Amino acid sequence: MTIATAAARLAELIAAGEENWPIIAFRNQAGTATLGGTGVLADGARENAVLGSTYSYWLPNVTGTFATLRFTFPSARTISAAAIAAHNIGTLGATVQIRRSTDGGTSWSDAGAGTVTPADDSPILWRMITSGNDAVDWEIRVTGLTPGAPLYIGVAFMGTLIAVPTRIYAGFSPVIRPTEVQLQSNVSVGGNLLGSSVISTGSRIAAQFDLVPQGFGRGALVNFIQHFNRGQGFFFGWRPNAHPEDIHYCWREGEALRFTNMGVLDMIQFNLSMRVYEG
Repeated sequence: MTIATAAARLAELIAAGEENWPIIAFRNQAGTATLGGTGVLADGARENAVLGSTYSYWLPNVTGTFATLRFTFPSARTISAAAIAAHNIGTLGATVQIRRSTDGGTSWSDAGAGTVTPADDSPILWRMITSGNDAVDWEIRVTGLTPGAPLYIGVAFMGTLIAVPTRIYAGFSPVIRPTEVQLQSNVSVGGNLLGSSVISTGSRIAAQFDLVPQGFGRGALVNFIQHFNRGQGFFFGWRPNAHPEDIHYCWREGEALRFTNMGVLDMIQFNLSMRVYEG
């Protein structure tokens, strides 16, 4: 997993002291686009990738060395964040990038955050510049394939993200390995371990946000509250510049999201309890 940030965008974030604000990408505009690109296999409709679920996939019919999932919006859009999850690009040893076209798809250029050749099949998120980068046509392009390669992508996100105006320091437990492991162990009458088997694995994370401005809670956070409480999926990175490897596709696990007034300088606090998709 990784976060790829355009150099110009990173410079903006560093100048503003916002490069390690936690990020949440949750309003997928891809569902409003006309989808196109590489032809698909049976049950591998392009629409599968924009629904937010991780059990149905875009399955392109790879006949060459690349495959594309194209998004044509009704009007020009500034896509400042794109992401994928539930994919097998790392397994295939392929490379993926976000591209844009300003001439109806005749020519294409990198959207600014570069290519990623992942070491595994964990989520990937790109952060592009937030102005002067609009286009009607966008695409996810996967290269380095061989004909017939069984490529799949279950979640494809195109849109924007919100950055929580604070930083997380103590108390956050990153997912290095699965945090939830259920075992079945066999023990002899004499108390000896005979063997163990793993029944299931998964991960949960929890983030505590303190000293967040009231204006953020009543502004940018409002739409995410509804999204989160309804159990819809989103991408979350707790410290995106220092730990770009910690980007997760998550959904609600546990209590609903609501913020609480701290009584300090009109600040609020809130918690996110999340289940992490691990493929």
